Amino acid sequence: MSEKKEDLRIRRTHKLLCEAMFSLLETQSFDEISVVNICDKAMVHRATFYKHFKDKYEFMEYVTKVKLRDFYAQSKKLADFSDKEKLYRAMIDNILIFIEENKRMLQIAAASSNNNFFDSLHRIIYEELHSFLTSSQKNGETYRAPVDIFAKFLTGGFMSLVRWWLEDDNTYTREEMAKHIECMLISGGKEISE
Repeated sequence: MSEKKEDLRIRRTHKLLCEAMFSLLETQSFDEISVVNICDKAMVHRATFYKHFKDKYEFMEYVTKVKLRDFYAQSKKLADFSDKEKLYRAMIDNILIFIEENKRMLQIAAASSNNNFFDSLHRIIYEELHSFLTSSQKNGETYRAPVDIFAKFLTGGFMSLVRWWLEDDNTYTREEMAKHIECMLISGGKEISE
């Protein structure tokens, strides 16, 4: 069998499993969903699932990683590296859009009894943010702290804020959150004029 055909089958299997997971999450918590449930919904054999993933936690980490990589790849294409404020505003807005579009998955991560999932999500976001900041640095952006420290700081703050925002069921709109984050990140906490 050709490698391309094999690759298409793997991608199709992963797509079916992802669709099944998100469908199940509409009615059940992550802790309630089993690998059997995912496989039955996707019409994929359990042996096939375990050929690709160790367990449902590794699978959700994969799903999160794919979603975030797609998100950051799109963000990099649209980034205006020539204007620091525009870049930060775009980054903040893109992250908040990602959160809104993936609210259910992130709420599951925040509420899961398995803290490893949220730790994995934290690590994935750090890696992608680090990559994004490194790209901006290569395009002439300068930072007062090393990129790895800046990425760790931003990731920690965003993860804490995201968790709170999800648990609080979005008391603030995405636009309000963006304005407050911009205020802290861009103007050092001072009011931003419209």
